[in-house]
Amino acid sequence: MIRARCCIPALTGNYLFRMVFLIMTIWLVNGCRTTPPAVSVEVEKPEEVEAVVETFEIEGLDRLYTGSGLEYAVVEPGSGVALEREMYVSLHYTGFFDDEKTVFDSSRQRGEPITFILGRNMVIPGWEEALINLRVGDKARLWIPSHLAYGKEGRGPIPPGADLVFDLEILDAASLTRPEPFSVEGLDTLDTESGLQYIMVREGSGNTPLNGQIVVIHYTGFLTDGTMIDSSVQRNEPFRFVLGTSQVIRGLDEGITFLQEGGRARFIIPPDLAYGDRGIGPVPPASVLIFDVELIYIEN
Repeated sequence: MIRARCCIPALTGNYLFRMVFLIMTIWLVNGCRTTPPAVSVEVEKPEEVEAVVETFEIEGLDRLYTGSGLEYAVVEPGSGVALEREMYVSLHYTGFFDDEKTVFDSSRQRGEPITFILGRNMVIPGWEEALINLRVGDKARLWIPSHLAYGKEGRGPIPPGADLVFDLEILDAASLTRPEPFSVEGLDTLDTESGLQYIMVREGSGNTPLNGQIVVIHYTGFLTDGTMIDSSVQRNEPFRFVLGTSQVIRGLDEGITFLQEGGRARFIIPPDLAYGDRGIGPVPPASVLIFDVELIYIEN
């Protein structure tokens, strides 16, 4: 999918969808998404946070415990909608170690909230578990054990086995509408030498892109059981990348070359042209992926 730049330690580098913190993010057109499952994520070490970032005052607050080892406290309750899986969530966060002095990342310092889809492993497990107990407007402190964060491996400035603390403010959340898959009944499936298959859903009338050109597309990716892994359509954010430079998975890089501007196609991508035996985020190892793609235009 798309090669994302992950700057948020809470991100897992798993999805493909374009996210401020990734893209990882995320997400799935490359991994911390955005995420995206069509995305292959390249995690870069976050820049050091130089300024002191103010943390929440938690004296006298009750900690709530979960069976997994996660602890959290609502510092200031909000009055917005309760968070649920498959919501597009926007929040500010500050991450630090338990002494509350060593800040390793902060969206507040950058002045940019992060956005991601809850329930798709676009963030560390500790966030996923805590957020479904919160609502829009909440300010909360999370104490996350290492096995719900980066485990024995660590990442960037986070050492192996580190327990992490996060202050979160939930800014907004909205339910997502699932994009409808392309109708391909009665259409021919075409084979290529690489193993990629494609179904031309609508012929375009513009130019055909060449490697090295910037293309702008909409895409929705699925597993073969119909599970959606990522969608620029759902985010209402077309995806832009340089064709033929490995910014997306190989199957998409190849498939886009069969389209003209305005054209639509379904690509059936074998594992060796996607994520192979390793998988990523919501994509299991050795998965065949299905992408419905529209080539919107080619940038001059």
